[in-house]
Amino acid sequence: MEAESCSINLGKLDFQIRRGNEFRYMVAETDRSGRLKGYRDAGLLRVVQTDDNSSMLEVVELAEGTQLRVGDRVVRRIYLDERRETEKATATVSVKGGTPPSDSPLWGVNVYLNNTWVGTTGSKGSVNIPVRLYEEQDILLSRHGFQQFRDTISFGEDREVMEFGLDVANALFKVESEPSGAEVSIDGVAIGNTPLAEGVLVNFGFRKVKLAAGGDFRDWERVIEFNQPEVDRTGDRKILFLKDYMKIGKRAESQGNMEAAIAAYANTERENPDYSEARCRLAQLYMDEKNDSDAAIREFESVLSLPENRQIIYKQFAVTYTNLGHAYYEKGNSVIRSDQRAAAKNFASAIKNLGIAKQNTRFFPTAQYDEALHDTYYYRAMSYHKLYLVTKKRSLIDRADRAWQEYFDFFPKSLNGKSNFVNLRNGADKYWSQIKDLK
Repeated sequence: MEAESCSINLGKLDFQIRRGNEFRYMVAETDRSGRLKGYRDAGLLRVVQTDDNSSMLEVVELAEGTQLRVGDRVVRRIYLDERRETEKATATVSVKGGTPPSDSPLWGVNVYLNNTWVGTTGSKGSVNIPVRLYEEQDILLSRHGFQQFRDTISFGEDREVMEFGLDVANALFKVESEPSGAEVSIDGVAIGNTPLAEGVLVNFGFRKVKLAAGGDFRDWERVIEFNQPEVDRTGDRKILFLKDYMKIGKRAESQGNMEAAIAAYANTERENPDYSEARCRLAQLYMDEKNDSDAAIREFESVLSLPENRQIIYKQFAVTYTNLGHAYYEKGNSVIRSDQRAAAKNFASAIKNLGIAKQNTRFFPTAQYDEALHDTYYYRAMSYHKLYLVTKKRSLIDRADRAWQEYFDFFPKSLNGKSNFVNLRNGADKYWSQIKDLK
């Protein structure tokens, strides 16, 4: 201490002590036994000079009879105006992401101060946030696909700009396959061939992973979320390739080997992504090549037993109801002389499935739309017609009449002039006349 001045050892770096700051001088009070009871206000001190280790203060006022002593307590005084200025201060947080020198402004970074969200960076990688000056605060920067950043910071002036960088978050991807030697690509970029036992670094996020073994194996393709330090598809979790039975079957068909094609399609199991398509093709070969409506019905119903196909979530399988109805019609027609009860049952099943198809013709595949539309109305009318001939129920006459009317109303113009459809239409005209004569 010197005359009319004293020093405190708080310095100015960590506590932001500046010239003009004021401190209250507090004198300790003790009881008779010498134990501390508390402190009383004894004066006002003002900072006149600072350095990194201590600050010099002058005495502004001092209570009468009070003297400054080494070890006495001083308490920093914060005026209301200074507090208001502190509370309305703002700062700019600017964030870049990636690996230098290719890092760039990073949008979508959530900024937290003392575990409270205060903003998200925009397209330019920055955000203005409210701050309290001269106070240490915990900052957290977080964005999916990048490593979180944590630190303790302090803002010393209004509108201060602080810049940060986020490193890309990576996962170590290990993969094996059977057979081995498959090409591995992520988001369309080849990264090597299996086995990748040492692993490759993949940026966090949802990535399209594809493995191609070639030959008669079906490509393996999935969207995987990389959000862990390691993604391991080795050992018991290695990727097993499935045979591409659609490819094998189509090749056999092109070579005229229908037996091999049927065998290929029949080998397609339910876990194979091509199951529905392969089994539909198998059913059609049973119809066209084997004249086996029972086998065709079994395969079509197997396809429609899958909820996503039965409920026409996958729209292309709406036409399967047409094909199943056709198969039931052919089965009923094949036993119409030997077992009329069985024939009636199959005609009724045909009408049921063709009715579902009729309600969903808008989902028929474009490439076969007109032919499928024709078959839906044709075999529905034929099933009503034959069901009447078997049962002789008068109520079926009007239904058959309406079904034939719809057939001619919705006959696709593109099929006019095609010999096989012309013959079917001519036959349909005769059938309709028969029904009209019964009314």
